[in-house]
Amino acid sequence: MDRDEAGRSNGDPQGRRLARRRVTHLSEAGRLAQALDVLLQKAGVSSDELHTLQRRITREEKACIQRSEGRIESRKRFKCHSPHPLLDKRPVINLFIDEAGKSTPEPRNQTPFFALGGVALSSDAVTRYCKGADELKREFFGRSDLTFHEPAMRRREEPYYFEGDINKQMAFDSALRELLARTDFTAFGVGVRKAAFQKEFVENGLDPYLPTDAYSVAIQMLLERFVDFLATRSDRKLGQVSFESQGPKEDVLHQLDYARTLADGTQWVPESAFRYWLEPGLRFLPKSGTHPMEIADLWVRDIFEWVRSNCSHSPKFWDALGRKIYCREDGAYGKFGLKVFPDSDLRAEILAHRVLCGATPQKLKAPPLKQERRRQRKSLSTDIVLPY
Repeated sequence: MDRDEAGRSNGDPQGRRLARRRVTHLSEAGRLAQALDVLLQKAGVSSDELHTLQRRITREEKACIQRSEGRIESRKRFKCHSPHPLLDKRPVINLFIDEAGKSTPEPRNQTPFFALGGVALSSDAVTRYCKGADELKREFFGRSDLTFHEPAMRRREEPYYFEGDINKQMAFDSALRELLARTDFTAFGVGVRKAAFQKEFVENGLDPYLPTDAYSVAIQMLLERFVDFLATRSDRKLGQVSFESQGPKEDVLHQLDYARTLADGTQWVPESAFRYWLEPGLRFLPKSGTHPMEIADLWVRDIFEWVRSNCSHSPKFWDALGRKIYCREDGAYGKFGLKVFPDSDLRAEILAHRVLCGATPQKLKAPPLKQERRRQRKSLSTDIVLPY
């Protein structure tokens, strides 16, 4: 079978099967190198060169895992129906985005995680949420001008301490969960494991398409999933994106990241799809009073806590918010609203969580040979390997 310089063949144009074989061989090589390291230490021989080899084996194995776990999918899978989306006068759906943690690298004694969370609501859903939240605030606090805010709520800081009344604390949590459950919204999020991202992708240049800033990566990955949500709905709506305002300079930088995504697209979604399904500019809102940005604040804190626990712990409002995560079909390949990155060592935990949220993994039937070859010839120039 003919192969090119990258090890790809006519029957395996993206080299995924070859990557899977390499993962097996590299895993075995890693175990042998570890055993050799132990023997060298017992013999009192320096193993510095072996450690360099072990790091290289680890990098190569992770790269092959990322490649082998994907599938071939066209960048042009999202259909655009008009050259000027604003003239279509489509109804708007709002996406409110908040953050948790710091996107910049931090010292080792700090928490090396960053999260971006968004909730999508129609205008009617926004009105219903604000009415329900005001009623809840008046019931428990006697006023409606305060703002639900994390992490103060889970720490029971004032006014959520309720003078130490445990029964009232539990009643408030229950009422808030009920409000979240009956509010019609769809959740999206990205959790970036900064240390792994810096080591595997920034320092080693594992993926030249990715930005080197964690915030920029999170914005792109969240918008990719929001566009998938918009493009696969039966009703065609235009996405209007709002961020919590972090300050004049920060807002400008986020606007720049957003504009670059709509201007250039990403490795997985073309710029035309972003421009068709999203408004061309961001909106920035300070956190005050009753607003759906409160839901985004609760949601992104839960994402942060979940990623920090290596996706094994259920945060405070996870039961109410998790069922709101966007999930289409098997939940893989960009069809699930919550992304953890990098995730090669947490794949089992992440997939188990997706199944709990409604994903239905199933083995895809292989297309007939002639149909597959025809598809390869037709779209080989635009096909990509799309990771989870």
